[in-house]
Amino acid sequence: MSCSTADRGPAVLFVVFNRPALTCQSFEAIRAARPPRLYLAADGPRASRPLEAELCAQTRAVVTEGIDWPCQLQTLFQPANLGCSRGVSTAINWFFEHEPEGIILEDDCVAGPDFFPFCQELLTRYRHDTRVMHIGGNNLFQEAREHTAPTDSYSFSSQVHSWGWATWRRAWQLYDFEYAQLPELRRRGLLSSMYPSRLQRYYWLQKFEAMRRQAYPPHTWDYQWHFTVAANSGLAIIPAVNLVQNIGSGPDATHTVSATHHVAGHTRYRLSFPLQHPTPVLGNYARDERQFRRFLTGRVLARLARLIRWPDQWRLRRRAATEGLPAASYSVPAT
Repeated sequence: MSCSTADRGPAVLFVVFNRPALTCQSFEAIRAARPPRLYLAADGPRASRPLEAELCAQTRAVVTEGIDWPCQLQTLFQPANLGCSRGVSTAINWFFEHEPEGIILEDDCVAGPDFFPFCQELLTRYRHDTRVMHIGGNNLFQEAREHTAPTDSYSFSSQVHSWGWATWRRAWQLYDFEYAQLPELRRRGLLSSMYPSRLQRYYWLQKFEAMRRQAYPPHTWDYQWHFTVAANSGLAIIPAVNLVQNIGSGPDATHTVSATHHVAGHTRYRLSFPLQHPTPVLGNYARDERQFRRFLTGRVLARLARLIRWPDQWRLRRRAATEGLPAASYSVPAT
């Protein structure tokens, strides 16, 4: 593999684990973008799953054997499993030990062609603006459609989406993995400025507190990043249209298991260039509140649907157990 020191764009951190097929799809998007520096971080196999070591090896080989452009490759291969929270956060820490800014993608996030130049331009534009902490590739809002100029190419928000994103070392160095600041910030009421709505404030403060109290190490890394942005009165950039598609829903997923999950599989759209930059740099809190209420409605409806299906699921599982069949032999279609 040949290497080039020419800076043709920001470095990319690619975080993978044990899914070679998904990694192939997401890596194709990276290969098309041809970043000058690629950091490959791979978590190790779990001791309780003896066949996983081979899957991890196949996944790593997708990238190490697939680079066909001038690129500097750096690798961080864990010999043992760190888990989702430590694995991803450790990878990002490592990335920013070497880079002042860059793009982060996980193995189930397929970036569209406009995602990379979008991040590149905004990493440069807001490099020294400490108000901006996160550049997202997702727009999961209902009004997100094909972008047409001269409307703004993005907006500022308190909502942090991490299925393909970019940030700076200056922001990530504030990362609070253990929510250590939460008690003091909550006591002083300093998070209220980011969540002016009582409903949002109640939801997120309860969520952060529950996460802080769960068994260590926690199962997530992204809630902590959301908390970090809020705790520092930071802003997240949301593109006018969705630029990254998550394809990781299914039985092998860590969190988004159902393919019918309300945020799974959102279509990617094209973004018009040159970018139209919004002014001033202010969060659109009215839209945030509107989208948050839609999010809560979706959560409530999904929970009601599960409750409605639960008696049928219980009967089918009991029948499967009686007949000596695996529970997966019977299922009730999602509605």
